[in-house]
Amino acid sequence: MGIFLIVFIIVWTHVNVVVSNSMYPVLKRGDLVVVENAHWEFNPEDVEVGDIVVYNAHWPVSGNRIVSIYSIHNKTLGVFQGENTKPVIHRVIDKVKVEGEYYIVTKGDNNPTYDPELISLDQVRQRVITVNGKPLVIPYLGYISIYLKKYIWIVLPLIIIWIGYDLFKKVLRR
Repeated sequence: MGIFLIVFIIVWTHVNVVVSNSMYPVLKRGDLVVVENAHWEFNPEDVEVGDIVVYNAHWPVSGNRIVSIYSIHNKTLGVFQGENTKPVIHRVIDKVKVEGEYYIVTKGDNNPTYDPELISLDQVRQRVITVNGKPLVIPYLGYISIYLKKYIWIVLPLIIIWIGYDLFKKVLRR
């Protein structure tokens, strides 16, 4: 059981679930993508234009604030501050140096415009592993995670009932 748990943790830290079609057709909702982790397997400074990264985005959640706005290559981008983030998987379309620090600009392949946040390299969590220029993807397997999160209110009671039933059977056998 211990070995299974260790293998599960190692594998689970190297995959990420695609939850939207913003990267369609390269990545689809429900895909499981194989990733390498920042600071362990790659240095975020090595991220290049064209890489697909997972980063902590401030813009899709409330409670954060814009601390500065920049106009870079005809794009208006904000630097956000706050604790509320959400992981986003998008492609790097630009890498820029602003006030001595490197930032990246990202965009979902299927989105009409770039993401509104100027992303510091500290926000980069993972980079999608590619083989011959194509991301390493396990199709549909991510739906398990999506549905478990969506229907946890059904799944959790069923698991509790199952465990309770199993314990009840053991008590009756004694």
